[in-house]
Amino acid sequence: MNRTGRLHRIIDWIGLFFLLVFLTAAISSCEETCYDGKKNNGEEAVDCGGPCVKCDTSGGTCFDGIQNQGEEGVDCGGPCNACITDSSVLSPDFICTGNGGSSYFPLSLNSYWIYKMPSNQWFQLAITEQTQQNNGKDYFHMVTTGSFGTIHDYYREENGQVYRWSVSLSAEEVYIPSNPTTGMHWTTASTDSIVIDDLAAHLNSQNGCSYTDLLKITSFKTDTTGTVHTSTNYYKQGLGLVQLSSVSAYLDSAVVY
Repeated sequence: MNRTGRLHRIIDWIGLFFLLVFLTAAISSCEETCYDGKKNNGEEAVDCGGPCVKCDTSGGTCFDGIQNQGEEGVDCGGPCNACITDSSVLSPDFICTGNGGSSYFPLSLNSYWIYKMPSNQWFQLAITEQTQQNNGKDYFHMVTTGSFGTIHDYYREENGQVYRWSVSLSAEEVYIPSNPTTGMHWTTASTDSIVIDDLAAHLNSQNGCSYTDLLKITSFKTDTTGTVHTSTNYYKQGLGLVQLSSVSAYLDSAVVY
């Protein structure tokens, strides 16, 4: 190869190097700006649309009990969650009994849970995809929409134990242990203290269900002023979270595969 040929080859490699640097920076930028609480980087709204998860454009009509906004059924189809035809899921008792599974936090694609709170507020948890985190493990991507804005969480289950990936800390933490026992406690990566209070809790929910054999978990978090905040969650096997005491939220409808 003559001198001119070698020079062109060197220039080509340099150009390729800078292109790879640019693409890597762009991808990293997308990942970071999708969780920064700002509308930027081509997003349609704060942390959604464009390079991020799809925005909820229904304006709350997916939860108003009326067939509107291009829905195919009442609060389903069109801009909302797909309409469900499985008779077992459509049963009025489903949110009381669940799907018969053993997991306290079922994880499967396209499952979702809708919760109601005081003053007609609501929020939804929806599993939209599976994605790999930088520890090399695959997680179910759960998106929260509604009263708390848009929140992204990542969970996986292994041997009956559910783990949560903390994006901010790049660390995995136990969310629900396998074979839980009353009094079991642990500390999360974000230093929250978690305690299992009961394996057979009873709860008369505002959704009309009289739940039994619930897993009752209380978390304790200390803020920068030293104040301790507590939050109690109730979980049912084959259904998941049924009530969140800290915001008086209760399960209103769910599709859990």
